[in-house]
Amino acid sequence: MAEGTDRLYPVLMRRLALAAAVLALAGLFVRSVQVRQAEPEPRLHALEGADDPLTGAVLLDLDDGLSSSARDVIEDLVRDAIAPFAWPSGDAALGETLSEAAQLFRFEAPVSELEDLRAALVGRAGVEAFELEREWRLPDEAAVAFGVTGRATDETDAQRDGTFEPNDPYYRHQWHLDLIQMPRAWTRSRGEGAVVAVIDTGVAYRDHGRFRQVPDLAEDRFVPGWDFVDGDDTPDDEHGHGTHVAGTIAQSTNNGVGVAGVAPSARIMPIRVLDARGAGSWGNVAAGIRWAADHGADVINLSLGGGINSQAIASAIAYAHRKGVVVVAAAGNTGRGKVQYPAANRFAFAVGAVRFDETLSFYSSYGSALDVVAPGGDLRVDQNGDGMPDGVLQNTILARDPARNDYLAFQGTSMAAPHVAGVAALLRSSGVKDPAAIERILRETAKEKKDRNRYGSGLIQADAALRAATRDLGATRGAAALGLAGLLFFGLRRRRAVGAAGVVGGAIVMAGGLGALTTFGASPLAALGGLGAFAPLLLALVPLAIVGLLYGWRSVRALVTGALVGVGAFALVEAVLPLWDAHWGGLAGPFLVLTALASLGLAALVGRRE
Repeated sequence: MAEGTDRLYPVLMRRLALAAAVLALAGLFVRSVQVRQAEPEPRLHALEGADDPLTGAVLLDLDDGLSSSARDVIEDLVRDAIAPFAWPSGDAALGETLSEAAQLFRFEAPVSELEDLRAALVGRAGVEAFELEREWRLPDEAAVAFGVTGRATDETDAQRDGTFEPNDPYYRHQWHLDLIQMPRAWTRSRGEGAVVAVIDTGVAYRDHGRFRQVPDLAEDRFVPGWDFVDGDDTPDDEHGHGTHVAGTIAQSTNNGVGVAGVAPSARIMPIRVLDARGAGSWGNVAAGIRWAADHGADVINLSLGGGINSQAIASAIAYAHRKGVVVVAAAGNTGRGKVQYPAANRFAFAVGAVRFDETLSFYSSYGSALDVVAPGGDLRVDQNGDGMPDGVLQNTILARDPARNDYLAFQGTSMAAPHVAGVAALLRSSGVKDPAAIERILRETAKEKKDRNRYGSGLIQADAALRAATRDLGATRGAAALGLAGLLFFGLRRRRAVGAAGVVGGAIVMAGGLGALTTFGASPLAALGGLGAFAPLLLALVPLAIVGLLYGWRSVRALVTGALVGVGAFALVEAVLPLWDAHWGGLAGPFLVLTALASLGLAALVGRRE
């Protein structure tokens, strides 16, 4: 009986080990899909007491790929629903085209026919959204002028103890940048190559006619934008809000003038959707998001919103996310426990506001949809003792006077959001291209607070985020490579086929080397640029290339084995902790897991070769 038990025990252990391996593999597949999950249906509830006035227009959002014949059918449906009122036929039946790429239209119909239109279009194939358009308005921002005092000519920048302090004379009043670790973060990245779309009241980015560029944006890099209020390519600011937001993101820094910005080397894409009153229609906002996503934006900042959701805007945000864009949005200034829209949408990264002591600002909205908090200010206090109210200080135009500027301290979640957009630009510049990965890093590295309902994942921390995106994930890849190399070596040791030093060395050279690239501020696959979507396929070719080139060299067999283990480790970590954007309809993760398994299988074959 004992002898039978002795024979049964190893069989049972092997079966348990096989079952555990199958379960672990299934878990890896599931996790690799979850981190690149598709957009769920947007939440469409309204906040109580929301006051977003109707514009009197209808928004009609059709499927992007809708054929011309299918669109003709919808045009006929619109005309028939509005009958007996006279209505144009053909493309004119859909009114103003806000975005041809998005097939987003706006028209004004007789009030008496709105229900007929709804009955004809809602739920119809090819119709993404039919809604009565509303208007979002900026809250009245409290502001304090610091006064223009000119340049600092004697001060120089200082870099010591691993920190960088710019020579901008008003930087000493920018407590909000110190609060998110910018002095250390600037030593790692300043946003080179990242493009941030500021969808707002426009930006004072140039001298033209009655418009003047604000002095502290003189060194900034701008890319072409669009004005959806006036329908032209001149998104000049007539309000001041958008210029202030752009300053927080990328104010000229270390130029001896004024103040600093979070990502001073990033490029700003000015998009005007709000007029001189700070008001803008849903249609303009949705079209602005689509335009930014289609014209190269890496990050979008939405310091605007209201209490009622727009399906067209929710769809535009989902589209931008699928295009690899991080969409950052202000949580709202209601002081209540519900995040406003568009921040409450699934793929918007919702940002609340804190003051100098890191407590939630009295005006900040909060709730379950909140992701993180960032400095938004509180002009009622001077907690840092610098003799000035604790607002967020940037250079912008005076209220509705584009020819004059000053250094103004504002408060609001509108000011908190661009801090996060700036840090997202730093992460993008460091090589992290997957928007889900950027958002995950921002959450995981935030300074945690006890009340998640009020603070989300916590206060954003720029240096910690950059370290996680570079050194820490590089170390994770290296550790995974060493672990897998060790397991494989012990599996091969009984055959005395390879030596430990060779396997471990090859793994370090490959996975450790790929991971080490992130330490120097670049994802291993960031250099692929537009080929980034094909990165999983290119990575899958690496094991074949290694074997094809080096398989016949017996003297380097251990190194080849280790290198294959390193590729497998890198692919495995990339599957569950993605740094670059390659969704493949959710299949990129499973493909990377298969690549890892194939690479490890090749390593085993090479290692056992006599």
